[in-house]
Amino acid sequence: MPRNAQGQGTYQVQTQTQQLTPQQVLLVRLTELPVNDLRERVDKELADNPWLQGEPTEGMGGEDYASNSDSREHPEAPDAPDRQQMAEAADYGDAYDDVDYGVPFDPNANADRRMREQGDTSETFFDYLVAQLGEYDLSEHEREVMKYLIGSLGDDGLLRTPLQQIVDEMDIYQNVQTSVRELEHLLTDVLQQMEPTGVGGRNLRECLTLQAQRNYRGEARKQLVTLFQRYWDDFAHLRWQRIQHNLRLDSLGLEQLRQRVRRLTPRPGGSIGGDHSDNHQITPDFIVETDENGEIQLLLNEGDMPRLTVSEDADRELQMPAVSKGEREAMSYLRRQVASARMFIEAIAQRRETMLRTMWAIIRLQRPFFLEGDETLLRPMKLEDVARQTGQDISTVSRVSNSKYVQTNHGVYPLRWFFTTGTTLNGDEVTVRRILQALREIVDAEDRSHPLSDERLVALLRERGFDVARRTVAKYRTQLGIAESRLRKN
Repeated sequence: MPRNAQGQGTYQVQTQTQQLTPQQVLLVRLTELPVNDLRERVDKELADNPWLQGEPTEGMGGEDYASNSDSREHPEAPDAPDRQQMAEAADYGDAYDDVDYGVPFDPNANADRRMREQGDTSETFFDYLVAQLGEYDLSEHEREVMKYLIGSLGDDGLLRTPLQQIVDEMDIYQNVQTSVRELEHLLTDVLQQMEPTGVGGRNLRECLTLQAQRNYRGEARKQLVTLFQRYWDDFAHLRWQRIQHNLRLDSLGLEQLRQRVRRLTPRPGGSIGGDHSDNHQITPDFIVETDENGEIQLLLNEGDMPRLTVSEDADRELQMPAVSKGEREAMSYLRRQVASARMFIEAIAQRRETMLRTMWAIIRLQRPFFLEGDETLLRPMKLEDVARQTGQDISTVSRVSNSKYVQTNHGVYPLRWFFTTGTTLNGDEVTVRRILQALREIVDAEDRSHPLSDERLVALLRERGFDVARRTVAKYRTQLGIAESRLRKN
């Protein structure tokens, strides 16, 4: 296979394009919209088309189905949460609730100053980051990959999408070939070097470590990095006395450490770009409720969207004779408007069916998690798996999964969070999350005076049934923010 100067393979393929119908295009656009944007789109259509009418509905729109898919009257929907409740950050959020935010410090001061210097404080977070790409010597291919990487960030500025998933998405939807290795290079050497500090962290731990490494020097930086890399569990659970003992701090030293922690932000993207901060309030598109009997109910949240109908006067108007040229033109316009109204109503119904079918497939594939709330129970799942379950295209599953959230008994999660990478061990497929948790537990329990080498970690993981290579353990250790053994020694 020939390769170009960037090391990319060049391919010669024949493609057969299929023209989408207006109905299909409309369905695609509606499926991409989260619930709040959907309501705005419906309101616009009602304002533009006088023959489309909306009747108010009580409570949430949508339908509720039990685990056996039987339709039943849905219960009163719970209030939407004020902010995203990521399972990964739950304990950390408690830690931040304990600190005093009265410290006169703006964690995004440098970023805000930078935007003022650019003279445009209304740009989006995406635009703000893309504008910084000009400071790096990147090829056109690398710029394209970087834009997709930036677009994959969450509202908080963190990158929770696995790199392999981004590789697959770019190949399928963008026809751009990249690799995990290239993404890791661009992530660490470009994105994570941008402002605001901490952007591009793959989890909360890495985000705070990035801020500590860049914003502090000397002993202060060493203490913070040690706190996040070696005593994260103690920090997340507010075990300040244990932290004081492990870091050998006196009372003043501990208070100084806590003051420095206050100057870090868990959401580096939270205050950048116009109305971006409004995105902190997440409205779930789905509500999944489980009970002690293992029954699962699903509600599609369509907000207070009205019930859409075509005006009763439409049929009568269409029966009116059209004699003059003006009357014929008016009749032609009327037919187009009525057809548009009917097409929109049908597309809304198709969107509802597509959304529910996709969410039910995710529930079936990840049923243990929805019942227990334990993320180690998540099974490896790709877009193709859900597409196979639903009989839909992979692109349709991707549109449903992007920018959508589900409220569960255990918190609110973006749908993309359920798409997990996996590996095959002893003939069984397990998620990487399970291996990461086992690795974390082993390191947390190690003797700090004799930290475990990567070779020893391999052996201990093998005892738990995870047969992974040493280089894989090193990669996972880095992903968890765990330093190599010589740096973990007390």
